[in-house]
Amino acid sequence: MSYLNSLAPFAQGVDPTGTRLMLGDFEFLEFEVPEQIAIHGRQKTVQHQLIGGSRIIDVLGTEYEPLFWSGIITGAQAGERVSVLERMRDAGHPVVLTLDDYRFNVVITAFNPVYEFIWRRPYSIEVAVVRNEGSPEKVDALTGALQGLIDSDLGRALGLASIINIDVVAQAVRNLHQAVKAVTNFAHATVAQVQAVVRPIIAARNIIQHELALLEAEAGEITSLGGMVPGNPVSKTVSNLLLQSDHATRIPALYHLQDVLGRLNKNVNAGQAASGVRAVTLSGGNLYQVASEQYGDASLWTSIAEANDLADPQLSGIHTLKVPTSPAS
Repeated sequence: MSYLNSLAPFAQGVDPTGTRLMLGDFEFLEFEVPEQIAIHGRQKTVQHQLIGGSRIIDVLGTEYEPLFWSGIITGAQAGERVSVLERMRDAGHPVVLTLDDYRFNVVITAFNPVYEFIWRRPYSIEVAVVRNEGSPEKVDALTGALQGLIDSDLGRALGLASIINIDVVAQAVRNLHQAVKAVTNFAHATVAQVQAVVRPIIAARNIIQHELALLEAEAGEITSLGGMVPGNPVSKTVSNLLLQSDHATRIPALYHLQDVLGRLNKNVNAGQAASGVRAVTLSGGNLYQVASEQYGDASLWTSIAEANDLADPQLSGIHTLKVPTSPAS
């Protein structure tokens, strides 16, 4: 009874012994899944021995040993499944290894299939761990610094929008505020999350540019202080004085807001740059090809498109593309 009672927490129809193992888009099934995978890691340190026996120990971070497992690929598709893993090994691109709650960015260093029958291929595989993607994100210096800069500039933008007191500008800044609130950590934000903030920044800057053009055109019509020229009625003179005072407040504030949004745009994109963004220059081609070469998966072309604000995967002419190292799958 004790064994049966131990199964009570599992929902009906769920196999409590089932293990999900994926390497990139390849999911290991049935006998392909090993009984166990040993995950050996140690804290990398450098020790400095001091006079008197004391030590200073520098902590460099967790270092993982290569992960190794084996299994048996069976069935009518055994040959095709082996070929997929061989291509991934030969490409040498980083892929995500998912083992239930574990998520590692890895590179396949060895894949050794054994041909027994057309429908039965035992295999062994070894991967080198680049980093642990599944560990709780640490609040590092970049995270705190970026969040502080972004929050500070957003506060300035809201304050300037209040001073400017133009409805379309205020609404654009409010939209930006909502977009920023939706991202919890810009230091580790995905391309899609960053672009969701960049778009309202661009929209707000375009609106500000338009309003500046209108206000500067109005200011140009007042050719002397307050428009005090012979023949002007007093009411017109007073109106022009008020307009000039209004322009003297709004125009500098709009220029200041432009600068703040420009700085905000750089800070929002800084997390992606710190996480790793490669630059690839090519002539012609398409984003499917770039994604296949960089990630080993052509379907991730949308991450490159979002990073470069492109809608069409086809490329013409010479392009220098930003390629995020951690694409949004």
